[in-house]
Amino acid sequence: MVERILEESDVNVISISNVSHAEVTRYSSEEISGNESTETRVLTETERQADFNRHKEEMKRKRRKKNRTSSSLQSSTFQELYKLTGEILGEGAYASVQTCVNIYTDLEYAVKIIDKIPGHARARVFREVETFHHCQGHPGILQLIEFFEDDEKFYLVFEKINGGPLLTRIQEYVCFSEHEAAQIIREIASGLDFLHKKGIAHRDLKPENILCVHPDKLCPIKICDFDLGSGIKFTTNISSPAATPQLLTP
Repeated sequence: MVERILEESDVNVISISNVSHAEVTRYSSEEISGNESTETRVLTETERQADFNRHKEEMKRKRRKKNRTSSSLQSSTFQELYKLTGEILGEGAYASVQTCVNIYTDLEYAVKIIDKIPGHARARVFREVETFHHCQGHPGILQLIEFFEDDEKFYLVFEKINGGPLLTRIQEYVCFSEHEAAQIIREIASGLDFLHKKGIAHRDLKPENILCVHPDKLCPIKICDFDLGSGIKFTTNISSPAATPQLLTP
């Protein structure tokens, strides 16, 4: 089971940021001096081979250093990579969503912190993580960045969306124009179509689980919270009830 989702591109960015400016400058100076020396004299075959071997060993050393850095990052804890700002974005019976900042990039994210309590199955959390992993890349679905687990909690790090839930907009607007409603429905339908083609059923779609990307616009939107999501088989029906009771059809 996936213990933590981490994009390779993220590791490369952090690894590169760990390289000091002095190291970059020094490497550039060596390249320049090498070019100048090539112009001023002709290297013997022995010297060329020695120069080639030196550069070859240098590249091997850098690759080993990069691999060690990547490995250490993968074994890091949430507290070693992020710090909480104190802003609470949402709270539930056994989980909260808070703002956190990556200590290397200073970028803000939203982290869902789930307490390990009796009655909340560990497999349920992993199922949600796996679902988000399969949904990477669609603009209408919230993107999971990383996943951590320690002795007391689970940490799901997401991109931070600043527009708030669609429910808040419904309460503010009271009613939408036909064009606004059509835009929202079209984007929700696009996200659901993507999920269904992946064999995933959300099973708890409601205004609280749809986020507006911008604070001053209704669209675009992102579908979130796959806590009740499940895989589906198109040859059978899902018969077990799963939804928010207040939103169930009569």
